[in-house]
Amino acid sequence: MYKVILGIKSRSSLIQIREYIAKDSIFYANKTVEEILKRVNNLATFPYMGRQVEVHGKKLRQIIYKSYKIFYKLEFNRVYILQIFHHSRDISNLKI
Repeated sequence: MYKVILGIKSRSSLIQIREYIAKDSIFYANKTVEEILKRVNNLATFPYMGRQVEVHGKKLRQIIYKSYKIFYKLEFNRVYILQIFHHSRDISNLKI
């Protein structure tokens, strides 16, 4: 079993996602973040379920929940969640 670690950028992304959705609905804001975290925690058991992608020359893995892309990398027995962002955002500005 792998250990899942949320990085600073991914934690910040979750806060921003919650705040943005909460403008319309606190219930759906919490539900969305909860569902994203469920997907992330699945990586502890299935770390290779995401497809490989290249972002800014880095080979990463990606899973998707609804309109959100979750980028992560595997090192030893750890899954590092690097960034979570809405698919409509420009990936060229993505900082990982």
